[in-house]
Amino acid sequence: MTDSQTWLPQLIEVAEPLHADWVSMRRYLHQNPELSDSEYQTTEYLTCAFTKLGLPTHIPVDKRGLTADLVTFKHDPNRWIAIRGDIDALPISDSKAVDYRSTCDGVMHACGHDVHATVVVAAMQILTAMHKANRLPWPIAVRAILQPSEELATGARYMIHHHALRDIDAILALHVDPTRSVGCIGLRHGTLTAACDAIHVTITGNGGHGARPHLTNDPIDAITHWVQSAFRRLGRTVNAHQTVVFSVGELHAGHSTNVIPDSAALSGSLRSLDAHSRRIALETLEDVCRATEIENNCKVKMELGFSAPAVINDDSLVDLLTDTATAAFTAGAIEWIDEPSMGSEDFSYYLKQIPGAMFRLGVAGDQVGHAPLHTPAFDIDEQAIMVGAKLFAASVIAYFDPQRTPIPTENS
Repeated sequence: MTDSQTWLPQLIEVAEPLHADWVSMRRYLHQNPELSDSEYQTTEYLTCAFTKLGLPTHIPVDKRGLTADLVTFKHDPNRWIAIRGDIDALPISDSKAVDYRSTCDGVMHACGHDVHATVVVAAMQILTAMHKANRLPWPIAVRAILQPSEELATGARYMIHHHALRDIDAILALHVDPTRSVGCIGLRHGTLTAACDAIHVTITGNGGHGARPHLTNDPIDAITHWVQSAFRRLGRTVNAHQTVVFSVGELHAGHSTNVIPDSAALSGSLRSLDAHSRRIALETLEDVCRATEIENNCKVKMELGFSAPAVINDDSLVDLLTDTATAAFTAGAIEWIDEPSMGSEDFSYYLKQIPGAMFRLGVAGDQVGHAPLHTPAFDIDEQAIMVGAKLFAASVIAYFDPQRTPIPTENS
């Protein structure tokens, strides 16, 4: 790879004065969160940011999510890379006592998507400024993808359907990580996050008076048996060396203390690291349904809701991020991730189409950034925005290094 010392100092020189603008953008997004499938104002705001950079944008017909392109080739590029961020928030109330806390009751960027979006815009701003100042060492072709509805695991497929990956050969993404300090980059070859399936179970029995349970087929009794059986059976049918995590997060039944209802329902998530263990786990849960029907004389129906495959990082792109992070920061900035996360990410759907890699961006500072994801106190040390923007921008430039061997793809 060509010596990055010839262009990295110029990248850093361009980036440093822009940090205050990025903080303002992140804080605006944090103050104005929108839930999945409702990211209209966020899309409009980010579109304006790219328009100010002079970059052509594309917005799907539903007006949620967008792409923006920067192409510096004189003719059509023979390779493209994308950098992806997500823009939806969570139904969580912001508990922080800061002037940029959410202004929307019960809605909050508790997973860092405000940061992800800002870092993508910031990286494009760096690259655009370098291009206009004739500081890019060679031509590049990069697409920013800002997708909606990651929390529902539908946004990536939505953007793919609207041609976000057209002509793209590789893709990079990030996720904030409050377990890592600002300046740290978490990397892992291979599987980074688990596959996730939403499980919905409905049990229909025959309700009646709470004083005469013998005249009913009690769905509450049946659903408690189902939960206990599912936890026990999964531990006995899935290989202990193949990690599977099943959790029940919702349980709904009844409306009165002295009435046995006709039905009960639950929802949960099944997380797995490989296709074989996922198949065995789903078959086991179906077996539990059949056994529950027989034992409780109730009708049991299991349905799969949203799902996301495992995120499996491409080795060559992890190496690209490693080399770039080492050059832009230091080798000590990289923290290798020992085990895959059992969390999930719909970034995996892009990886079903093209090679890609996701890195973890440390956001924990001395005073802020330690609260876990998906909690009311979640926040970041905003110095992390600069780290993520530099790494994205530098990785895009390094990807087009004439001395770098391209990753074979269908588009190549």
